[in-house]
Amino acid sequence: MTSPSSASSSGGTLLDEAPLLEVNNLVKHFPIRGGLIGRRPTGFVQAVNDISLTVGRGETVALVGESGCGKSTTARSVLRLLEPTSGEVRLDGVDVMALNQRDLRRARRDMQIVFQDPYASLNPRMTIRQTLTEKYELFGHQVTKSTISDLLDTVGLAEEYADRYPHEFSGGQRQRIGIARAIALNPKFIVLDEPVSALDVSIQAQIINLLEDLQDELGLTYLFIAHDLSVVRHIADRVAVMYLGSVVETADRDELFDRPHHPYTQALISAVPIPDPRVERRRERIVLRGDVPNPANPPSGCRFRTRCWKFEQLSETDARRCIEEPPPLYEIDGNPAHQASCHYASLRDVVRS
Repeated sequence: MTSPSSASSSGGTLLDEAPLLEVNNLVKHFPIRGGLIGRRPTGFVQAVNDISLTVGRGETVALVGESGCGKSTTARSVLRLLEPTSGEVRLDGVDVMALNQRDLRRARRDMQIVFQDPYASLNPRMTIRQTLTEKYELFGHQVTKSTISDLLDTVGLAEEYADRYPHEFSGGQRQRIGIARAIALNPKFIVLDEPVSALDVSIQAQIINLLEDLQDELGLTYLFIAHDLSVVRHIADRVAVMYLGSVVETADRDELFDRPHHPYTQALISAVPIPDPRVERRRERIVLRGDVPNPANPPSGCRFRTRCWKFEQLSETDARRCIEEPPPLYEIDGNPAHQASCHYASLRDVVRS
């Protein structure tokens, strides 16, 4: 996935320079163990299958898809919270996969994560002051009297909250604390793992606006994990769509929403509500049939073909190609910034979208 040469819409940083994050051919398989004592591998769950992407400096790239498609596993493998099976991850030119544990710990100052559940990610036995102070002390930073109050003020919380415990806060306030912990050491790159999905709709906009403000002020770069495309359209510069462990389409945000080419992307976008009731009534909703295949035994060729209505319209010869050949990411209309993993994504005269 190539970075566009235009400026980021949120951070204002030119993206034609070398990307901050480069992920090449990332794979994460989980062993399935069997036998009498459960030690013998009998197969593998292919959670992440050969993913490549880049994230430019000051950019927000969203990784979207159904629950269980491998979004969070990809993000955690990039940070080495999970050890990848294979692949390459470079952050600001540093090969993260080659770092030993000592060097990896130092590198974590530059790469942080905000978790989905703002309560489960905070220690209920520690005050907010203790939680944030611990972050500084782990990396040998001095904590002055104003350090914690300034950090809380940055995320919109008063200093008096510092000596309270997590259970005394609302979900939105807890997520602000999680964000404060992530930005404490001035990182370059932050993974946002569905940071608003556990919050009320009224609070989601506040957190999204806070994240955008912090990106502008601190020059942050985000990998935003989400399944809510309405949120993605608001915050993302580029979008990568995942299905069953693989990226099936990548594009600039507006290009993806206005001209989706992969049939899975088209189905996802057709489910996004439109505020105009007249338009909403007229448009056709694409309903996918069947269940997501087992990632331990994915279909041959195109992984989406078992649920693809376009596949059903193909001739026997064309359908055989979908069955036998895994589709690469094809450039759409010669645009390297828009790619779709479908043999027939651009053939509108052969396949009706």
